[in-house]
Amino acid sequence: MTDGKPLDEAILEPVRLRTRPILMTAGSTIAGMIPIALEWAVGIERLSPLAVVAIAGLLAGTFLTLLVVPVLFHALESGRRRWGHQGAT
Repeated sequence: MTDGKPLDEAILEPVRLRTRPILMTAGSTIAGMIPIALEWAVGIERLSPLAVVAIAGLLAGTFLTLLVVPVLFHALESGRRRWGHQGAT
């Protein structure tokens, strides 16, 4: 934002650049854990709860990274600009 870009553009550009790698990484990891979570592998039943928790964590982390963090940053930054606080550069 120090290079004079509008707030919306400064937030959306990095989201566009990072969406595909984040989704590919999370998707491939989730796809690899599905057989463990559904207990398709022989002798791996004790790891099923771990796989379920890992899948849920990846889904939550992906959701937070791509949606919640940019929206929260936009809200806080627009509020800071509205009230005129400059803060640290």
